[in-house]
Amino acid sequence: MSLINYDIGVHVQALSLFEYGVSAKEIEKWIGVSVSSLKRWKRVLRQRGFDPQVSSYILAQYVTDVLRSGRPSALYDEAQKTIIKLLEKNSSTRQYSTAELAHKSGTSVSPNTVWRFIKKKGYRSVKHTVKPALTKEMKQKRLDFCLKYRNFDWRDVIWTDETSVVLGHRRGRVRVWRRPDERDNIHCIRRRWKGVKEFMFWGCFSYYKKGPCHIWKDETIAEKKAAIKDLEARNAVIEETNRRMWEITSGVQRIGLRNKPGTKPKWKHTKENGAFVRTKSSKGGIDWYRYQEVILKKKLLPFAKRHTLSYPNTIVQEDGASCHASDYNKPVFDLWQIKKLLWPGNSPDLNAIEPT
Repeated sequence: MSLINYDIGVHVQALSLFEYGVSAKEIEKWIGVSVSSLKRWKRVLRQRGFDPQVSSYILAQYVTDVLRSGRPSALYDEAQKTIIKLLEKNSSTRQYSTAELAHKSGTSVSPNTVWRFIKKKGYRSVKHTVKPALTKEMKQKRLDFCLKYRNFDWRDVIWTDETSVVLGHRRGRVRVWRRPDERDNIHCIRRRWKGVKEFMFWGCFSYYKKGPCHIWKDETIAEKKAAIKDLEARNAVIEETNRRMWEITSGVQRIGLRNKPGTKPKWKHTKENGAFVRTKSSKGGIDWYRYQEVILKKKLLPFAKRHTLSYPNTIVQEDGASCHASDYNKPVFDLWQIKKLLWPGNSPDLNAIEPT
């Protein structure tokens, strides 16, 4: 006799109503327990010692499942403990098949017996839980960040981030439930379009306000030429100052080295000497220059400046992407008098914009 179709709470509720005189049809309507099940359970209650004349309280032991007749399990207590211990040993044993568990546990049982046993114990074969891979340095930075900002008022933060969007396609494996004859069912068909388009979407918001957003497009040839001219103009303004600084530092380094081998250093305006230089490769074609010109100057910093009028402690959050963390962006933030908060790497669980 089995009473495991419903949980114990439903058993007790349904049987209590039945014992108090509520009709079986009403109980079936309210709780969903069939009339035949109620009558069968009532017989079991009497068999297990329930007497409504003595007490109206239905104990849990009256409605829990009981032992059944049949073939005993081939797995005795020690064998069961051995299998569970092997299964939970480490990451590798968690991936064992039931045949490997049966063989390496030393028990003389079939893989099917092991499968039924571990399934009964609540184990299921599922995909790994995915989490960011963290080095010791990353963990330390996360810890330091949390300790530093544990009492911070996060309502003052403007959260920013980019995400990749795909049109005409869906990432990852998608499954549907269907019968063999439903291969061409409209609900079981996944349409594939030509000309799949992928782009980057940038957005920001705070606790109080929704900020601007931007859809990134590929940089055109005209935009690239304009960027080259702009950087040449910027470098022309600062090159003389950077050259003088280089001469001072280079001269100090060369003192006492005149008789040693090596060519005399020559001036070249490079990134290391303070020149504005664009990176050749960046995610989605978004480097510090495009981010600065399109997002910082035109959208994010104007929004942050307006935000400070109502909330003076406003601070802009950015992750550690190269276009965000570039030293070229610091003077722009300083010019707008906006504070910036760089987020520690691989910390999506801490960032409010990630779930969004």
